[in-house]
Amino acid sequence: MRSKFGFKAVSVGLVLMMGAAAQAAGEPNSVGEIFKFNKMEWLIGEWEATTDANETPDKNIRGQAAEAKFEWTLDGYALSIRARVGRYEYEGMAYYVASKNTIVNTGVDNRGRSFGGSWLIDGDKLLLKIEQTGRDGSINNFERSLSKVDANTMKSVTYSVSDGKRSDEPIGILEFKRKKEVNPKL
Repeated sequence: MRSKFGFKAVSVGLVLMMGAAAQAAGEPNSVGEIFKFNKMEWLIGEWEATTDANETPDKNIRGQAAEAKFEWTLDGYALSIRARVGRYEYEGMAYYVASKNTIVNTGVDNRGRSFGGSWLIDGDKLLLKIEQTGRDGSINNFERSLSKVDANTMKSVTYSVSDGKRSDEPIGILEFKRKKEVNPKL
């Protein structure tokens, strides 16, 4: 029997039952669940650092204050990401694509560049594989690891990637401190 939408009612029921069975079996269905399972929730919050002259190849942001904010949105199905260094700004989102079993990242900056990539959890580190596309179509690839040093400290290490090979030396290292909450939650 077909419904008015052209699907067999049995097929829709089977798909719904399979989805419920996968969820009952413990399969993650959101980036929030993946972070919780892997104890990566420490990343959520606001962070700040200062760039030093030798920590970044970008002369425009050397010696500037750096800020990053990671915030749950859409009931944990997405992670909102905002970053700022001086006048440079980035906004992005990470979310889980179950069909690919991958956390996907996408974003844009105020220089007109777009970013895409994936996130992997490797032990206590979050590994970001980033493809940056410039306004002219040029593509640069990077790898960034975010790791918890302690409850209030996060280390970010960035490498360039060329021909699929990560550079031996990092092109940027930042140690972020968690911002203190102005109005702590009660």
